Amino acid sequence: MTYLKIPHLSAKDILSSYEASDEILELAEQYNEPASLIDAAIEAEFFSDTAIFIAHALPVREAIWWACCCADQRNDWSPEETNAIRAAKAWVHSPDETSRRFAEQMAEQAQLQTGAGWVAQAAFWSGGSMIAAGEPVVPPPEYLYSHAVAGAVNLCAVLPDGLAAKSRYTQYFKIGLHIAQGGNGQIGG
Repeated sequence: MTYLKIPHLSAKDILSSYEASDEILELAEQYNEPASLIDAAIEAEFFSDTAIFIAHALPVREAIWWACCCADQRNDWSPEETNAIRAAKAWVHSPDETSRRFAEQMAEQAQLQTGAGWVAQAAFWSGGSMIAAGEPVVPPPEYLYSHAVAGAVNLCAVLPDGLAAKSRYTQYFKIGLHIAQGGNGQIGG
């Protein structure tokens, strides 16, 4: 399968952008195309590794949209967490500095104990400066947003008790791969 939104031909190119686990690096020796590595990692139930890989494989807006779509699968968010997800969606639709700074504020209010806060944090870490407006620009490290996206997806899947993790991951990967194919992530359950 070809994923239009994954701009890498080699899984190793993606894996070189972060500190990957030994398990997924070993799989990449056998499966070097991104699509085949994703399939093999899901089959091996390396769910967290797969989420991290997809978060790094997708371009920034698509990755953050994936996290938003995953968070939307849950209906147990506090008002602050719901606002954090809304702020990240607003950034995806209008990726400007105002939306990015609003996502920062909503991430702070939601905090980072659940996936919802990390969705907004990913939008804030998408670019711009990591320090206060008006100060010299200090850009976030490359792919920092990917780590927040992976954190959001993984926490949305496993919290509160891990009992629904496998079924959530299955749904989240369908969403992510739909986005990778050029879709909008809005798929049936």
